Amino acid sequence: MPHSPERANSPVKPDPEAPAAAAEDAWRRAVAELMDRIQAYPDGERGLLRTTAPIPACDPLAWLEANPLARRCYWQDRDGARQIAGLGAAWQMDADTAPGYRPLLERAQHLAGTSGAPVLSAFAFDSRSGEAEWAGFPAGLALLPAIALETTAEGQQLAAHLHAEDGDELRRHRAGLLALLHALRPAEAAAATEPARIVARQETPGLSEHRARIAALLDDIEQGRIQKAVPARRVTLQLDRPLPAFATLRRWSALTGDSYTFAVEHADRIFMGCSPEQLFRRSGHRVETESLAGTVRRGEDPAADAELAASLREDPKLVREHGWVTRYIHGQLAPWATAIEAPAEADVLKLDRIQHLQLPIRAELRPEVGDFELLQALHPTPAVCGFPRQPAQALIQRREGFQRGWYSGVVGLLTGDGAEMAVAIRSALVGAEQAWCYSGAGVVQGSEAEAEWRELEAKIETFLAAVHG
Repeated sequence: MPHSPERANSPVKPDPEAPAAAAEDAWRRAVAELMDRIQAYPDGERGLLRTTAPIPACDPLAWLEANPLARRCYWQDRDGARQIAGLGAAWQMDADTAPGYRPLLERAQHLAGTSGAPVLSAFAFDSRSGEAEWAGFPAGLALLPAIALETTAEGQQLAAHLHAEDGDELRRHRAGLLALLHALRPAEAAAATEPARIVARQETPGLSEHRARIAALLDDIEQGRIQKAVPARRVTLQLDRPLPAFATLRRWSALTGDSYTFAVEHADRIFMGCSPEQLFRRSGHRVETESLAGTVRRGEDPAADAELAASLREDPKLVREHGWVTRYIHGQLAPWATAIEAPAEADVLKLDRIQHLQLPIRAELRPEVGDFELLQALHPTPAVCGFPRQPAQALIQRREGFQRGWYSGVVGLLTGDGAEMAVAIRSALVGAEQAWCYSGAGVVQGSEAEAEWRELEAKIETFLAAVHG
């Protein structure tokens, strides 16, 4: 029977599910390729083994939300050029005190340098292991994910890592890695999640205690004990359901922009944040850091925003505060550098709710200087601790009333020949149906308790908006 003209010329309707199906097929092929290579590792292999395969473009945070199969971690640099989304741990090293940071950093950098596998790291504010909500968190941590979804300008790839010291360990770790790969789902498999609702909130300290604390710190400043202190506030949130942490982080990151985005799942909780502040970025012997201090809100329209930015540049209190941070960084870098350079004037860093004075600082390091020396020199900064550092930190520990843990500590990426470290502010700790968010405000001569309280609130507003969805 001849075909009718209408049927012969009818266009074939495109299948709307075909691109998704093709992407999932490509994903499965990449995973299968990795599994075949891992199966082929001979039992005599030692050390760190790494294999990679390209994958179709996907959202790393959606992929993490879709795969709660093992401990998860995430890092995105400030310009969004590099992202690492990780599952499990091929290798991990902890430090309980600051002296343990040097061997941790050296071992992590050795692994990263010999394998090309970037290693995530995190360090506490006060070099202490955690208590209360931070129980189980070490003072320092270096972590190489077992599986990493890596995003760069060249595209995305899936990397699998296996670390073993002998044949028995290789066989055991290989079995675990293969099981994890077999269970992986593509990002498109992430289930839609409803935002959690905040049902209770508690501030530590409350407003009246905050006023008393500011008065005491101003007296310390008047008596010449310190020039600046940065007390923090903890806000404890009770939620009506477990918070979908990586979906929340995705919204948080979209709201902030131009920030480091990070997350580390540890001890059944997730520390995560969107920080605007760089501690340092090192490439070989060249290091970049910045002086970030002074805070005002964003304006409701361009004219109001420009007026607030002008006040940030001209306010004697804010300019003095930023000057201390700048001088502190110069002084801390001087013993380790052969040259230091910086612009004559600070710029204004504009974020979603607030704006800061920001001054980039660059230095050429002496040959023997590495990440441990930089971490010891620059952390904690006057922007999160105060000035001079030791008496300000002692006041914080004595008067704050809670342990900061990794808040206002350091989170970063180690790459073998370099490192990039962010100050872990604008951050929160998430566990089941609770979340703890933290913020700090610098107290200097002329500070007012009510203004500092408003700044503390402004710094957590974006996280609260992300929680609400």
